[in-house]
Amino acid sequence: MRIMLAVLATFLAAAFTFSVAPTVQAKEAEYVGVKECGKCHKKEKEGNQLGIWEESKHSKAFENLGTPKAKERAQKIGVSGNPQESEACLVCHVAGYGAPESQIGKKFAMEDGVQCESCHGPGGEYKSKKVMKQIADERGDDKKGKSATAAKVGLIIPDEKTCKQCHVPEIQRNGKTFKNPSFEEFDFKKRWEKIKHPVPS
Repeated sequence: MRIMLAVLATFLAAAFTFSVAPTVQAKEAEYVGVKECGKCHKKEKEGNQLGIWEESKHSKAFENLGTPKAKERAQKIGVSGNPQESEACLVCHVAGYGAPESQIGKKFAMEDGVQCESCHGPGGEYKSKKVMKQIADERGDDKKGKSATAAKVGLIIPDEKTCKQCHVPEIQRNGKTFKNPSFEEFDFKKRWEKIKHPVPS
């Protein structure tokens, strides 16, 4: 009898647990990679965002970690190994670093460094032309350039705060602090002129 009561109690407890357990959340948006973004953002009439990025230091961020200068700087903050394998360096030199494997798309390559999704957020939910057109239409109607669709699908419109997630003396990520050995005084307006890539009106 005791065994039967124990089995029944276990069954009821399990049934109750499953009935009140939260529903499984939808997975986080996927990082699709610069090649996916570049399919639409490479034409002059669209603003040639891909070309502007390719000419920027952002596109070489991972590659530069392999230079002797990067190794020297890394040693100053206690990184003794390869900077291209160090969390202290990769948190800012690679888009989506630390994201779960389920969030990394097939075409994504960390070798692309600081690419579109470093600043705009993972593109899995906003990469389609239809969604991007809707966002553009909404931003055109709002003098502040905001879009409800952009917020819903995770498209970030970067600002100074976005840049200062990495362009600061110390970077905060997941409860950890990393020193930035290459930090220089960050003049947002001046630096923005070098990287801005608006869609022509």
